[in-house]
Amino acid sequence: MRNIFFLFCAVFFASALEAQITITSADLPRLGDTYITNTDTTANSVTVVSNGLPSASFQSWNFSSLTSDYLSDPTYGATSWTSYAAAFPASNLYTYGPAALYSSFCGAAPVGTQGMNKGYMFWQEDNTGFRIVGFRSDSGTYANRNITENPMELLIGTPATYGTVFTNTGRWELPMNLQPLDVDTFYVNRVVKTLTCDAWGSIQTPNQTYPSVLRIHEHMIRYDSAYARIGTTLVYAMELKRDTLNNYMYIANNVHYPVCIVHADVHDVNKSIEYYYTVLASTPEHSTFSNTTNVFPNPVISESTIEISTGFNLDNASICYFDLMGKLIMNKEISSRSIQVNSNDFAEGVYFYTIQNAIGEILNGKVSIVK
Repeated sequence: MRNIFFLFCAVFFASALEAQITITSADLPRLGDTYITNTDTTANSVTVVSNGLPSASFQSWNFSSLTSDYLSDPTYGATSWTSYAAAFPASNLYTYGPAALYSSFCGAAPVGTQGMNKGYMFWQEDNTGFRIVGFRSDSGTYANRNITENPMELLIGTPATYGTVFTNTGRWELPMNLQPLDVDTFYVNRVVKTLTCDAWGSIQTPNQTYPSVLRIHEHMIRYDSAYARIGTTLVYAMELKRDTLNNYMYIANNVHYPVCIVHADVHDVNKSIEYYYTVLASTPEHSTFSNTTNVFPNPVISESTIEISTGFNLDNASICYFDLMGKLIMNKEISSRSIQVNSNDFAEGVYFYTIQNAIGEILNGKVSIVK
């Protein structure tokens, strides 16, 4: 009887380690968190990684051989903290910065083609999943325009477990030239996708092993078109390009970000792989002053300027710089709302700064240094 009992315990604990999980809204990005990810774009590296096949059985994915070509570090803040909450009423989270600092977790919004242009991405996180609400660029040819998605593109649907399937269509249009008396041109992007939770198991990345993950296969067709209208009358519509993509998101409980995202083409050949590195935990509650800080240029080569909002008290204020490992790099007192920081002695990478005053108000931000 004892042997039977021990055998039962062994089987029970083994099955517990290989249990299917359910992804809920509690596993989506959180307010205030900064997620650091690495991306490997080297063909010889990403193509040898096996994504496996859809299966109801436990699988083990080994991505430990991936390298890093660049870092991304999106920080999620509350849309109510921005000046554009009224323009994006469905949004409760936003990210801001140059497109180069975003992760690939951005759907079909055009952050990947904006290079160093700064801009906002607006998101909606609720019990049914994570969606793109819209975006706004601060620089570039089509800056200062509020672009909303209608319908919104779904990035992760919840709750989700093995066998769950979500279908979605997303659409946004960008006005190229608006002239009351002639033809107006619009760039239109539309996606049609299926999100299928088709596998589960464990995954090993260069940084960590996650014993329980759910794989979501995103099969997406993206259409880019040009429309011309006079008023409400359609003059012409032309399809510019059409792409079929396969993306695979591996998601674990309590990480709040995909632990790995594989980007593959229509033939299921891997083109790039992003993997989770670490998180900078949630920042303190947002203070009563209207803004945090603005740093420019960002990324920076030698010197940057940090501008502090007028509502922040400068009494006994100081600024600290930390690297990704949390090591203090710089600490100095400040007395001006415009802070010049010389980064010539800094190594290339992502740094986080904290500005604090005598009454406990805190401002946080990040800067990327390139050489």
